Amino acid sequence: MFTFKKIVCALALCASFFHLVAEDVSGDSSDDVFSLSPVMDGILLGTGIVLSGGDLLLDNVLEVNRQKYDGTVYCKDDVNAFDRKFMHSYSKSRDKVADFLLVATMATPAVLAATEKEEWLTCGVMYAETLLIANGIKELTKLAVNRTRPYMYYDAETFPEDDVDDGDWANSFPSGHSTMAFAGATFTSYTFCKYFPDSKLRIPVVAGSYAMACGVAALRLSSGNHFMSDVLTGAALGSAVGFLVPWVHTFNAKHDDVNVTLFANGVSVAVRF
Repeated sequence: MFTFKKIVCALALCASFFHLVAEDVSGDSSDDVFSLSPVMDGILLGTGIVLSGGDLLLDNVLEVNRQKYDGTVYCKDDVNAFDRKFMHSYSKSRDKVADFLLVATMATPAVLAATEKEEWLTCGVMYAETLLIANGIKELTKLAVNRTRPYMYYDAETFPEDDVDDGDWANSFPSGHSTMAFAGATFTSYTFCKYFPDSKLRIPVVAGSYAMACGVAALRLSSGNHFMSDVLTGAALGSAVGFLVPWVHTFNAKHDDVNVTLFANGVSVAVRF
């Protein structure tokens, strides 16, 4: 669980680097890289709200498919050979570091503050859509799958009691931390490179964002919270959403030869030859 202290510390950790980035690229951003559309963004935001809101209703209010631990002793031999190689018992310290690093990774889009102020709303809306959609998909998947976490295959004395009591012990697939971390890293990397294609900081921004995301995934694995397949799936899911959401905003911006419009009942694509 995130605390205000973790959030403040993580943001402070990133602040100095973001300041250097802003100084390097200030005033050099490309104009009209992304554009908002009332219809398209209404659909994307609505989808994200429905997905994330649906999870809140089903999980926290209705408690649909929430698992109660009955004292079952789980056997590692029941785990597939691939995931069994990377299993770990629970580590509270690594769990907390993963939370801290996730906040820092999700804060990486702050580098986009170096864009023109007119672009800030566009960046904010796109990132909100990214987070809502990624969060909704991974949370609803957790509810549907109900996979036991790796730490449940070890000594019961090492279990995180709060997670076992509230049913989180059965929400291993996919890794939510990995999903959100890679969504943030991919969003930052893609949008930064589109806004500042000539910046010498493109590689540091991309490498730094993904290094933190990989760190989150590794910590979730080594802390006993997830199997390897959980973090790989989460990374793929987050990366897909982190790329696709800003990508659809590139249409109707600078590409006059391709015009894409989303409607409530479908998609219209016009190509000019």
